[in-house]
Amino acid sequence: MRNNQRRTGAAMAGPSAQPQSLNFVVPTEFVELPSEGKYYPSDHPLHNQKTVEIKFMTAKEEDILSSEALIKNNLVIDRLIESLLLEDISAETLLLGDRSAILMAARISGYGRDYKITHRCRRCFHDNESSFDLTTHTVSKDCLSEKFLQSKGVVYNDDTLTFDVTLPTSGVDIGLRLMTSEVEKQFSSYENKEGVIVNFLSIIITKVNQNTDPSYVRSFIEAMPARDSKYIRDLYPQLTPSVKMIAELTCEKCYTQSEEEVPLTAEFFWPE
Repeated sequence: MRNNQRRTGAAMAGPSAQPQSLNFVVPTEFVELPSEGKYYPSDHPLHNQKTVEIKFMTAKEEDILSSEALIKNNLVIDRLIESLLLEDISAETLLLGDRSAILMAARISGYGRDYKITHRCRRCFHDNESSFDLTTHTVSKDCLSEKFLQSKGVVYNDDTLTFDVTLPTSGVDIGLRLMTSEVEKQFSSYENKEGVIVNFLSIIITKVNQNTDPSYVRSFIEAMPARDSKYIRDLYPQLTPSVKMIAELTCEKCYTQSEEEVPLTAEFFWPE
């Protein structure tokens, strides 16, 4: 955290002097980016940047979080991030893992590290209430390791910003892109439509045998062997730098222990 001190105007000359205007500097901190800036285009402000500076949440950001218009139009998180960033960066261009890291840091600075969660026991179905320490989250970024990519037969292409891989069944070469907030919104618009797997693959596959025409790519996806489809869906999460919140939970009723991913609920930014 950058230790910004509160600054005031010129000192008052004596007891009869009028109070001067106060200038308050909001504290800031540097957030480590799971992507380390590697997967942004060269003209993006975060290209090859391992950290980004954000300010602490203030009453201004709370107003953003409570804006009914922004909530209704699904813009509240983007506007929150853009308000926190010191640089002029569109939130829609952020990779999902980096976006999560910024939100995590903002939540901790704004409301503290404790996050109350409710989890249902898989054995007795009892609903338990627990508290998760947000500072214990981990970052998954195996994809930054050349050794890991080689073990998966994957090559990162700096020119096309894709992970290039040869599919095991069809032998076809494809390029996979990481999802940004904007791309995620495109996929979300398909959620209530048929063909969720085809639509997902159409979002992340940007080239097939060096052909980038969307209609050509989709035609291949619709004819893709199921084993190749599963291979991509199993591989893709490993290629995505991300923030993980995994909690070791114990049921208070039957004492069953489990390790589960912590769900993000409304209380993440609206704690009681």
